[in-house]
Amino acid sequence: MALICALALALSGSLQAYAANPMTDEIDAAQQKYESAEAALQAAEEKLASISAEYGELSDEVDALQTEIDALASQVLEAQSSMLEGRSALANTAVYEYRSSSLSNLLSSILGARSWNELSRNVDYVEKIMDQQTAEIAQQRELKDQFMQASNKLTAQKNEQDAKLEVLNSKRTEAAAVVEEAAQYADESSEKLADLRQQTEQFIWKSQAAEEAPEEDPEANTTEREDVVSDNTPVIPDPTPTQPSGEYRTGVASAYGGSSDPYTPNPGRTATGAICDDFSMGVAIPMSMPNFRSYYGRTVEIVYNGMTVYATVNDCGSMGGGSRALDLQPGVFKAFGYGDCYAWGVRTVTYRFL
Repeated sequence: MALICALALALSGSLQAYAANPMTDEIDAAQQKYESAEAALQAAEEKLASISAEYGELSDEVDALQTEIDALASQVLEAQSSMLEGRSALANTAVYEYRSSSLSNLLSSILGARSWNELSRNVDYVEKIMDQQTAEIAQQRELKDQFMQASNKLTAQKNEQDAKLEVLNSKRTEAAAVVEEAAQYADESSEKLADLRQQTEQFIWKSQAAEEAPEEDPEANTTEREDVVSDNTPVIPDPTPTQPSGEYRTGVASAYGGSSDPYTPNPGRTATGAICDDFSMGVAIPMSMPNFRSYYGRTVEIVYNGMTVYATVNDCGSMGGGSRALDLQPGVFKAFGYGDCYAWGVRTVTYRFL
């Protein structure tokens, strides 16, 4: 009896041990998984904190550059305005001289002098006229130099910002990769994982995030205009194209406004309330462009045929159903050397918003 009892007890212990082992293994496995998930999430949290610090420093640098760019853009627009006014004045002088044959008249006044005193007076008069024209040309060169210096400085600042923005954008990709790597070890229902994913959304620079759109001028009368040139108008390519990089884009630019546009009031009132006439230096952007109103007031740099012209975004339109990137107002296409909307037509340009 004693032997039977001993065997029964031994067998019972063995069965209990056999039954307990699988449960212990499951508990151990669950514990290890939990610890691995916690470790992965903790590591991701620390890495995100490091990325966030780097992002904050870069973002401050980009913001500081944007402030400088805004100030430089205002200087460039002012220098460009002075340069274009001077160029127009020189052109008017040249046209006057051609039509009035002033050079022939000046030579006649010298050669037709009937005395030494008259010759001396006429030569002195001619010299003063020539000095004045030389001064106008020198002043125009100075205005152009001032514009080019401001433009080059602005370009350098924008290029520096573009480089920093590229690094800034890579931080979001890096942060997302860190979180998704940690997600391999964590449960999808984890609150910490959800929180880490939410943190990655902060890595968007303010100008790239959706902003509240400004109100349009209720008296605007240019936004519903009809395109000056039809959709089947051939696009003229840039004869000296610029290789776009960074924030540069390539797109089709049309023209509107002024006395050569039969479909837009002259003067017209743009979406921002600015005036569109034969001299306005504004551009319109397509309404199909995402969050297009947020671009109002920004300076845009436009490059065509080796020339750079700066304009202000102050209007919108259908613009070929969104197939055109920019619609140039008269002052802009005239700065490129084209007299009216039809002369400009539809051309490929390189541009970027500053």
